[in-house]
Amino acid sequence: MHSLINRIMPSASGAHLFAVVALAGLFIWFGLMNLAGLTEATVERWLQPHPLAYLVTPYKTWLPYALGAIQLFAGVMIAIYAVPQRWKRVSYGLIGAISIASLSLMFTNPVWIESLGGFPAIGSGQGLIKYVAILGVALWFLGTKGANEIMLIGLILVLGWIGAMKFTGPEAEGVWPLLTGSPVFNWWLTDFGKQMASNIIGVVELITVILLTGHWWNRKAYEVGLLISAATFVVTLSFLLTFPQSWSGGFPNLSGTGHFLLKDAVLLAATFILYRD
Repeated sequence: MHSLINRIMPSASGAHLFAVVALAGLFIWFGLMNLAGLTEATVERWLQPHPLAYLVTPYKTWLPYALGAIQLFAGVMIAIYAVPQRWKRVSYGLIGAISIASLSLMFTNPVWIESLGGFPAIGSGQGLIKYVAILGVALWFLGTKGANEIMLIGLILVLGWIGAMKFTGPEAEGVWPLLTGSPVFNWWLTDFGKQMASNIIGVVELITVILLTGHWWNRKAYEVGLLISAATFVVTLSFLLTFPQSWSGGFPNLSGTGHFLLKDAVLLAATFILYRD
């Protein structure tokens, strides 16, 4: 099994290159969307309930553009090979800061599903918790101790929490259109019906979480968990091609769902890094 997984997963240099492309691509894309003025309403909606919002409220008109400029700067600095290492480190630091700021929104915004009783029924916060793994990847590039553990916790958090939500009605409703439009799933999984199909995915994701904890008790289980995680993120990224609602008015303007899905490129990079590191 180890030799098979070893052949499937990219080399250490390949994992590094993919992580650079995924992280740079994500922040360049998000940065350009902010600079194009496509996210003003979204930024305001997330910012309004934040206890520190009063500090930037006078500048809220310019905030999406300032954020976009920072995101674009960080992404470009990471992407260009010839950029001095000190500027790359600044860029990874900026991404880390953005990730932490984004995670702070978990405590200040309506990220829970009230119809299910609120916490821990996570709704719009599902995209926010992905910033744990994104933070871990940025810290890994900075050579920070514990970065691998942060990436792993990020993967466990995403797969475990969202996987558990698959057993609820609202999550089954949300994932169904993705399944029916996907050639990976629409020829077999949809035959089980909306809720059962969602349950099956939830079971797979929770089993993956158990395997990922093999990091602390069994290397073989851990490697299988990383492989299944990688396959999961490849499939979710494919929804960008098969789910039209990933786009708001068409490519390249991502919708909220598109934002959520594109982050999985960095989570995929995290699985490659963890396997090879």
